[in-house]
Amino acid sequence: MKRAIVLAISVILALVVAMPMVSGKPTTTEQKPSPPPGQLKKLTAEQTNWAFSTNPSPLEGGYTNTAQCDGEYVEGVFFLAAEFGLPPGSQVERICTVPADTPILFPVFNYLCSAAFDTIQPQPDQKPYHTKCATPTFEAYADPPSTFFATLDGQYLTLQRIASGQFWWTIPEDASFGIPAGTYRAAQDGLWVYLEEGLAPGEHTIVFQGSFKNTPIGDFEGTEVTYILTAV
Repeated sequence: MKRAIVLAISVILALVVAMPMVSGKPTTTEQKPSPPPGQLKKLTAEQTNWAFSTNPSPLEGGYTNTAQCDGEYVEGVFFLAAEFGLPPGSQVERICTVPADTPILFPVFNYLCSAAFDTIQPQPDQKPYHTKCATPTFEAYADPPSTFFATLDGQYLTLQRIASGQFWWTIPEDASFGIPAGTYRAAQDGLWVYLEEGLAPGEHTIVFQGSFKNTPIGDFEGTEVTYILTAV
């Protein structure tokens, strides 16, 4: 069985098993057209580098206005993290301050394959990582009847499936999850939310979760992640 890191709605499956993405319900919030696909692909790669750049990782647990809420890893875009490591069906709440009127990007469900795992798992991920590993594994878990959602202040947001293609994934010396430090080839495929206009000044709540049905390992609920955000 292929192994990799499942990022987003947070479920650890062995070291791990993949999960797919599905379209969310249409948003009732008007959004401008997204940037070119190539730009979003690069941003998802940067978001993954950010998510593993510190210890503890932004993927771990709940935080209240700490450095773990600092998603200003790329100038002009703010990253939010999914959850990695809690049992299926868990809930986590994070309270953060974010810059107002700044684009926000986060994954609702994402599957990552990389050479980084070849040293710590019995069977290396298949190559190329984007077409032999990330994409088919993602599709094996995310197709209907699996469902995914994200809301902003109670309104459903549109989920975009974004496959990064191959990119360089850098793991620092003090990173979480026991992955050896270094720079590795990687690829991911997932469901993402991109809020191009960001948030108006004030208080906002973002919630996202996935429900997996008829997958190769059965049915289970992803972690429900809630962000209580103050945009300033």
